[in-house]
Parts: sequence; C-alpha cells; structure tokens
Amino acid sequence: MMDFTPHIVAFCCENSAYRAVDIAGAKQEGYPSNIQLCRLPCSGKLEINHILRAFEEGADGVFVFACHPDSCKFLKGNVRASKRIEHTASLLEKIGLEKERLRFFHLSELEWAAFLEAVRQGNESIKSLGPSPIKVR
Repeated sequence: MMDFTPHIVAFCCENSAYRAVDIAGAKQEGYPSNIQLCRLPCSGKLEINHILRAFEEGADGVFVFACHPDSCKFLKGNVRASKRIEHTASLLEKIGLEKERLRFFHLSELEWAAFLEAVRQGNESIKSLGPSPIKVR
C-alpha cells in the first residue's frame, strides 16, 4: 500500500479556498499533484450527485472547501454545503465506503497555509485508507 497515490477531488469555493490556492501559487507553495481542484461559484452549488460522481469516476477521496460561517457571499451557501456533506457521508456509509473519504473544511481566502496543511494531511489520511473499492470506470 506504500506506493498508492490517491486521486483526490477538491471542490473549492471561488471566494475562499480557490483564492487561497492562488495565493499559495503566488508564494510558490505547492500542494500534492494528485489533488484535482474543481472551482465552484459557491460551495452551496455543490450537489450530492457531484460528490458521488467524483467517487464513481475514480476519486479515492473528496474534499469540500467552503467559506467560514457568516462569511458566505451568497448568505447561506456554506451552511447548505455542510448539510449536504453530512447527508452524503451517511450515504457513503450505507454503500460500504468509509465516510472519512469525504472531508469538509471552512477556509478564508487568506488561509492559504491552512489549505496546504488540510490537503497534505487529508492526502495522508486517504492514502492510509487505500484505494476506493467503488471505482466504476
């Protein structure tokens, strides 16, 4: 299992995490190359089927980065996202997939170091779980 590199999809709110990624890039701070970023206009736009589709298409883990509570430019998008993540985690357990493969983070655009730490630690956590058993394609 030591040579396993997980495929991780990170859904990022463009008003918080995606800007943090830009700042990290400007500072020439990299993140693991196995992280696939997906830019969202708001984390509240992320639907359960997007997360499940990521797993179906080969993701070993899915991370969702949203604004901090009371900081959403769309008022409650981050709250909707949080509730969807909770529900999706319960669905994952029902189909036999570890809920730890799905992670949710609150982040501001200035927290680029926290973004890097989250993806590095999350990457190691997913690596310890091993490959996803439900890859369809």
